[in-house]
Amino acid sequence: MASFGGTTDEREGMEESRASRRRRFGKRKAALGAFALAVGGAFGGAAVLSVWGAGASWGEKALAQEQGAASQQISQSNEPVVGTSYVSPLVETFGDVFIGERSFVGPNSVLRAAPGLRFQIGSDTNAQDNVIARALEANSTIGNETSLAHHALVRDSEIGDFAFVGFQAEVINSKVSDGALISAGSQVENVTIPENALLAPGTVVTDQATADALPTVETAEEDFKRAVLEVNAEFAESYIELYETEGYDAVIGVGPNPVTSFNPERVEPEIGTGTEVGEFARVVGDVVVGPNSEVNDRAAIRADEGSPIVIGANANIEERVTFHALEGTSIEVGDRLDVGDDAVLHGPLVVGDDLTAGDNSVIFRVIVGDGVTVGEDVIIQGPSLEEGEALSFTIPDGAVIPDGAVITDEASLEAALAGAPQTMADTGGVDPAEYLDSLGHEER
Repeated sequence: MASFGGTTDEREGMEESRASRRRRFGKRKAALGAFALAVGGAFGGAAVLSVWGAGASWGEKALAQEQGAASQQISQSNEPVVGTSYVSPLVETFGDVFIGERSFVGPNSVLRAAPGLRFQIGSDTNAQDNVIARALEANSTIGNETSLAHHALVRDSEIGDFAFVGFQAEVINSKVSDGALISAGSQVENVTIPENALLAPGTVVTDQATADALPTVETAEEDFKRAVLEVNAEFAESYIELYETEGYDAVIGVGPNPVTSFNPERVEPEIGTGTEVGEFARVVGDVVVGPNSEVNDRAAIRADEGSPIVIGANANIEERVTFHALEGTSIEVGDRLDVGDDAVLHGPLVVGDDLTAGDNSVIFRVIVGDGVTVGEDVIIQGPSLEEGEALSFTIPDGAVIPDGAVITDEASLEAALAGAPQTMADTGGVDPAEYLDSLGHEER
């Protein structure tokens, strides 16, 4: 059995921090309920100070991380404990990849540095399931207290502190400044995103003028980001404990959730008769997959935060699909689900029978009727919910959502159903003014 890799003082510090997070559990749940952007995982508002100091350049930050004792190289031998950080044994690492302390990297992510380059993850940071992060032509750096949500892609870029990169969002050859929030499906390339900027779902930013005109995040988003960080910090601790107490097999394949403040009971998944689970798939906690289903390679169904996740009979879940739910929420899916490669289905979510979802789609915070077809590269994010508010935004029975549609409200849903969807290619994503108006924000 692997050793913890930390001192007695570090162990005691982790226990103390866990107790502190449990005391804040109610506040974190309120933040997630009040405002949950389509940026995932499971994640107040005071300004965050960089551990590198105010005004440090990106080069100085990278150098400080290189020289800092807290930064350790991730082994390519699949050892999951790296100091006080947890890196799933199902993560693929190539080259010089380094990580700070108390960070969490979820299953089937790919972290790669080309020869002569370096990829760095900071401290108190998380990269969730099926993230792809690479340094191919330039060093890549992910700052401290930053979240890369499910299926985010970062290449040859520098992401600052307390930033957030959402589901299926892409950041290429860019700098994302401290505090920025990039929502689901957004695409950022060859620009600098200003400090505390907010990109609505499906926003495309490929010129600096567009980047400079972005609105800014407000307290609700900051609270949400903080809650996500706290959940994933607890994952780092609790998955280390699960690995140490139950061994390697408990943190790969089909296995129990770690015990946390928000999931205090250890639960094993229930896999139906005749159901096949593919290579490197990860099924965790209070999950039910109905009979005669297929869960293909590198899929992730993790009920370690929101639970349960219930999937009906005769489901076909293709490769690298992720199911996850925010703290205090769940996922319920009917029979005969057919979901394509690299899709994200995120709770709160209720789905009827016979959903077909295309490759790279995102479906989050919505009720989906029976017989719905969702095309490829679609982003569906229901409106934010007040604390205690029930899920109500609904995709009707038999709906056909065209490829590339971005749906965040009734107007964009009606446009998609009429065959004239709002898309990233046509509109540059959701209009920031309209999106912020729906949330009570003001533009910069």
